[in-house]
Amino acid sequence: MSVDISVIVPHYDQRALLAKCLASLERQTIARARYEIIVVDNGTPGGVEDLRRRFPGVNFAAAAEKGAAHARNVGLSLASGTSLAFIDADCVAAEDWLERGLEGLASAELCGGRILVTVEDEERPTAVEAFERVFAFRQRDYVERKKFSATANLFARRCAAEAIGPFTNGLSEDVDWCRRGALLGFHLAFNDKSIVSHPARRDWSELIRKWDRMIAERWAGFGGRGMIRNLSWIGLAVATALSAAPHLLEVLTSAELKTARDRKAAAITLARIRCWRAWRMASLLRS
Repeated sequence: MSVDISVIVPHYDQRALLAKCLASLERQTIARARYEIIVVDNGTPGGVEDLRRRFPGVNFAAAAEKGAAHARNVGLSLASGTSLAFIDADCVAAEDWLERGLEGLASAELCGGRILVTVEDEERPTAVEAFERVFAFRQRDYVERKKFSATANLFARRCAAEAIGPFTNGLSEDVDWCRRGALLGFHLAFNDKSIVSHPARRDWSELIRKWDRMIAERWAGFGGRGMIRNLSWIGLAVATALSAAPHLLEVLTSAELKTARDRKAAAITLARIRCWRAWRMASLLRS
């Protein structure tokens, strides 16, 4: 039997965070009968049987292949909703997330919702958390300027999702999927009222793990070939390193940071990560 909306949650080895996510999804303002929740696990060590017992109303499935794209595709194959909602396992949805998301789909085939970045200690965020408060999940910019929505908070009409097709593993799948939708003529809008919270990365190892994956995905989808491709990639690496300077103003003026200590920490992390990204991009040409 079909429902109004299917919520698809890819998961791998984040059981505690997934439990918080599912609890938030069970507390939505729309009637529970109107939506289904599909969790697709990527082979979490030890399984997710404890969560199956805690959340009997959730449909747990498994993806044979590793990768969030594969998990989302399994979710798509199981979904019965006339609309679809994507959220990450480490996100917490506002109580009216689905209600507001459905409202957004009344005027657009695809909608990216707002993502709030949270920290463990508001009084003393780590340097990486301070950086992430300014630069992580800038959904309005993603949607309105870069023409994609992060899949941490993405809604789609079923007809659009079916036309776009499956997510592509190995690329930045949210960018690729949304831009394929744009090529088909589907409208992507930003929905400021449909909100999820996402924890900031806390330390340097978490931050570079994220960017190592994103750089590899960008390289896999980078256009051109041979010398021209390499020169373009080097130019992009240099621009990445130099981009720290103009973005320093955002750190100094951001309302997300409250103290001089936090602004200094975020500024140092900004310079550090942009230089690391440039080095990592250049290293791919030697591999």
